[in-house]
Amino acid sequence: MLTPWYVTGFCDGEAAFTYSRSGRTFGLYFALKQKGDNRQILENVQAYFQHVGNIYAHKGKESPKNSNFSHPAAYYRVSKIDELKVITEHFDQYPLQSKKKLEVYQVWRQMVTHKLENYRDTDYNTLQALAEKLSHLNTPSRAFSRPAISVRAGSR
Repeated sequence: MLTPWYVTGFCDGEAAFTYSRSGRTFGLYFALKQKGDNRQILENVQAYFQHVGNIYAHKGKESPKNSNFSHPAAYYRVSKIDELKVITEHFDQYPLQSKKKLEVYQVWRQMVTHKLENYRDTDYNTLQALAEKLSHLNTPSRAFSRPAISVRAGSR
């Protein structure tokens, strides 16, 4: 059995708190993806979260030469709004620790809360504003996009 702080720590590094949009409809989801041979950890996380959500298998495939190779993977996703409440309850009680992930979670949680409280009368403009904020927060860190500085041997 996983401990709550283990789940938070694992999710701090691996989870996605995000959304998809089709027209004026927003789908919110919590997701974890691991290599196929790590499926057991996703099953343990799903069990910890009261078996909400689903685990999907993604088959690996060969890509054309000089392209990426897709390895087999396991993907855990929670997308039903009533099941997302289980996720928010956990992270409200055992908060994420990284600043960026915590900021992303807080905006995503506002989206979940808005949909839960306004299920039949969801305000598109509110969700759109939160989605824009979430998208901005989810941009890759510039620290990983800059070229590394090389130092010559013998230089001071």
